[in-house]
Amino acid sequence: MNKKGFTLAELLGVIVILGIIGMISIGVIERNIKEGRYKTCKAQEKNIIEGAKMWKIDNPADETNCVKISVLKQYGYIDEDLKNPVTEEDYNSDTCVNINTNNYTVTYVTEKGCE
Repeated sequence: MNKKGFTLAELLGVIVILGIIGMISIGVIERNIKEGRYKTCKAQEKNIIEGAKMWKIDNPADETNCVKISVLKQYGYIDEDLKNPVTEEDYNSDTCVNINTNNYTVTYVTEKGCE
């Protein structure tokens, strides 16, 4: 008798092992994507803050404590098509950068920010 094929048990064993490897891979890939989006969001917040700092340098007489993203986009301090990498949606135009003496922070209105 010619026995050159695989048995059903061997095939099922290979399928189970491939399934386990696939489940582990999906978890790792999902975690890496989430971490990458978070890091991108934090870098983007820094860019928004830098835009607000440049706006403040160009408008020193303005006593505004909060510069809206819509203003930064309008005057070209940040990109027009800026999206939140976590939610993949445009930033709310009311989202703003709070300007204190030595501190700048992004305050989100409706989106959840980088969390």
